[in-house]
Amino acid sequence: VEFSYCDLTSMKSIRQFVQRFRAKNCPLHVLVNNAGVMLVPERKTEDGFEEHFGLNYLGHFLLTNLLLDALKQSGTHSHNARIVTVSSATHYVGKLQLKDLQSRCSYSPHGAYAQSKLALVLFTYQLQHLLTANGSHVTANVVDPGVVNTDLYKHVFWVVKVVKWMTAWLLFK
Repeated sequence: VEFSYCDLTSMKSIRQFVQRFRAKNCPLHVLVNNAGVMLVPERKTEDGFEEHFGLNYLGHFLLTNLLLDALKQSGTHSHNARIVTVSSATHYVGKLQLKDLQSRCSYSPHGAYAQSKLALVLFTYQLQHLLTANGSHVTANVVDPGVVNTDLYKHVFWVVKVVKWMTAWLLFK
């Protein structure tokens, strides 16, 4: 059985998805966290979170933690269950503003995006550390897909859009 979509726009929708998944009583061998937004104007999720932080980080955090038991049950010594979280090299320029995770004091689409991706990387590293320490048969990975031709670029400056349009066939996946 393959579930290929979970609406990460609200914590309620994530919890409903997990409830539907658990009702199927299926093993879970791979969880891919690949939802997100990039460089959106300042706005909030249904739950009131800054959109980059809410969708790019909190949604993945909640989904992963709610499904972690199913992953642990599915993993074996010879075949680990896997969590693959899509981040971005942008995390290198990100800064966790622990006193302002919601970017209320000073909003920057670039800063909010980079912070959300850094939070994903740090979460995944810590999760893998805990899974290893507990002898779990689950592996947590965080990956950068590179430059991919998606709708994520719809909020970039028009000059970037033109360059993207002109080079996508050569440089983008």
